[in-house]
Amino acid sequence: GGLAAACTGENKEGGGEGEEEKEGTKADASSLAKDLEETLVVSPESTAAKAPIEIEPSRQPTQSQSPTPLFVLYGSATGNAEHMAKDLAASYQTALQSSPSTAYFPSVTCCPLNDYKKKCLDVWSAPPASPAAKHGVLFLCSTTGNADAPENADRFVRWLKRKSTEPTRPFRHCAYAVLGLGDSNYDVFCAVGKLIDRKVGELGGTRARSVACADEATGLEEVVEPWVTGVLDDLARVCGGGLGATDS
Repeated sequence: GGLAAACTGENKEGGGEGEEEKEGTKADASSLAKDLEETLVVSPESTAAKAPIEIEPSRQPTQSQSPTPLFVLYGSATGNAEHMAKDLAASYQTALQSSPSTAYFPSVTCCPLNDYKKKCLDVWSAPPASPAAKHGVLFLCSTTGNADAPENADRFVRWLKRKSTEPTRPFRHCAYAVLGLGDSNYDVFCAVGKLIDRKVGELGGTRARSVACADEATGLEEVVEPWVTGVLDDLARVCGGGLGATDS
């Protein structure tokens, strides 16, 4: 079965990469979950061309359902990544209600990256019931200013980089994938998305697929649409005990 997931934006406020998020991207996702017809709107105010994307609940036929939610966390300077994350979460929830028996993740938790401690960390730190299983996490994050994290992701990024975080290996029970949005016209491209991908891996996470960097300069949808269409299949497979992707 195919699967769906979501995306991110990147830009600069007053001269960085933050402007890419502004009237950023729109992808209509027509669902493929048998009876379900769902539209995934990447960004309500975006101007990019519409394109159909198929979505259905993530499934892992050889594994029992995950006991923990699908986590979708976003860092957004101008709102684009937030829209994408929330639309992904809503679309997954709709697909889940349509076909709960085929969905690997029983629910979805969507929040800003800075809410990681309040809403996510206790779950991430606990080993899943099955030794090979993982918690599933998707990160969508933009970059602002001089390769800085957005305001609603800055504490999370500082925590990732802190020396005291290393020994705790907080992602050792997690599988993850990262989507960053950037603009290659700027010197620094998708810096925060790339940093999250690298640090989560260093802190014990299992990469479900290599970091995806969508480029405003060439058309975000070229990267966003394939990522949305397939990332949940990859994530469910790795969470169920499959091998992760190689380092990017």
